[in-house]
Amino acid sequence: MTNTALPRPNTLPPALLHLLATMPDLAVALSGGLDSRFLTHAALLAGCRVTALHITGPHMPPRETEEARRWATARGATFVTVPLDPLTIPAIAAGHRDRCYHCKHAAFTALLAKATPLPLCDGTNADDLTAHRPGLRALRELAVRSPLAEAGLSKADIRALAARTGMDRPDQAARPCLLTRLAYGMPPDAATLARLAAAENALEDLGLWDFRLRLAPNAPPRLQLGPAHAALSPARRDALRPALARHGFGDAAIDADGPVSGYFDR
Repeated sequence: MTNTALPRPNTLPPALLHLLATMPDLAVALSGGLDSRFLTHAALLAGCRVTALHITGPHMPPRETEEARRWATARGATFVTVPLDPLTIPAIAAGHRDRCYHCKHAAFTALLAKATPLPLCDGTNADDLTAHRPGLRALRELAVRSPLAEAGLSKADIRALAARTGMDRPDQAARPCLLTRLAYGMPPDAATLARLAAAENALEDLGLWDFRLRLAPNAPPRLQLGPAHAALSPARRDALRPALARHGFGDAAIDADGPVSGYFDR
């Protein structure tokens, strides 16, 4: 598939175009989130040949894998899945506070092995460099390139550029991996992660997008609604309960108390 329908590459910032020009063939770690999608989109727009590498495993909802596959292949990127089971990594199996570092290190080690000899890039943006992102240490250790961050692009910049260059869903909400739904110290298991994925899919089908379903030891589940849903009426919240109950979370507390990102790091 050619990229003749794409906008002109000069709609991209010169700093990003310069970086991409040094990597005419590259691999992108495509999670399916906004940042990695935009990096893939921008690289294709700049005329690069892109191999989109996507991690699969019990921590990744199958729906997101299929969405990433459809999105990448429709745009002419080569899509390759890379299986990983982070539950076999002791620090992750125990729910350690540095689980994100260990998961990211294992994931990008596997991605690098698949990407070679292509350079491997990820969607880290400039905002991430000053936020609590334990996985960034793994990226530095493994010398993974982050063109969006290197070009100084913030999340707001990426949303604006995505809209300007015709990329779909420039307002896409963040959906980090399912391990982040569990409190630190809570050992994950594949069955629980699958139930979480199914419940969150059902909530998305009901129109939610800014939320997380959280689990902690010795506490009921918690459906955390972000600012986009803070004004949801009591009746509308009650209408969510059947979807939660179908997957074993019928006793979940439902509340809205600020941004959903980084809840267990507060």
